Amino acid sequence: MDESKRVTIIEELKGGGQKEVFRASHPELGEVVFKKIYPKDDSIERTKREVLAVSLLNSAHIPKIYFHNCEQESPNPLWLIEEYVSGQNLRSIIQGGNKFDITQICDFLEIMLDLTILSEEINLVHRDIKPDNIMLDDHNKIWLLDFGIARHLDLESITDTNSPFGVFTLGYASSEQFRNLKKEIDIRSDLFSIGVVAYELLLGENFYIKDSNNDVFQIIKKLENNSIPAIRINGDAQFQLSAFIRLLGDHRRYRRPRTAILAKEIYLSLKPTLNL
Repeated sequence: MDESKRVTIIEELKGGGQKEVFRASHPELGEVVFKKIYPKDDSIERTKREVLAVSLLNSAHIPKIYFHNCEQESPNPLWLIEEYVSGQNLRSIIQGGNKFDITQICDFLEIMLDLTILSEEINLVHRDIKPDNIMLDDHNKIWLLDFGIARHLDLESITDTNSPFGVFTLGYASSEQFRNLKKEIDIRSDLFSIGVVAYELLLGENFYIKDSNNDVFQIIKKLENNSIPAIRINGDAQFQLSAFIRLLGDHRRYRRPRTAILAKEIYLSLKPTLNL
């Protein structure tokens, strides 16, 4: 049965380019997200890998993909039926002038570090951790979305090795990622993005983008030469949490924790110093 014909569109959530995203209803599943993707270049293979990533991770903090047509021969359009999460993405929360306190930022870090541990176990790097792809639902539960450019380290890379730039979101990707240094891309690239987002949730601004006038080359230069500065966080009297966020967001790959498990261990060792 073609499950795409069983959904009823409620409203468009996002449109344009290759992808249309709708809130929809399904007779058995209730509210769902229905995505239509119009194939171009490598979109079929990337979508297949997105489905694989979500399936392998199987996390309560990642929306499930219930049905898809990725395995059909030359599907046009591609479609996915996903779990619907009611809430706001972190971008909307930041733009609303809201900032996270120490308890909220610790909840965020713990969930994201646990997800990176799961990712590392299956040789996966999300590569697009940013406020737009993280949701806080109506019950304050954190969800990580959009594995569309996730890198499966044990599969052949889709991105052209000779390209001077990889796939990335400016201001959130580490230098090894946007410079397409494939041999250097590992879980430390995601740890960098988590540090950048944590800083933004606390201060309401992206350290690498602020004061740049959206000058791409200025942002890239800053990403390659500067790390997140120390910040004052209420409840972090010994500046241990501040130092940890700075460690994650260090522009030097070799300075970041080499594994997600090590990052979590460092976090747990400092947690008793915090006033939560």
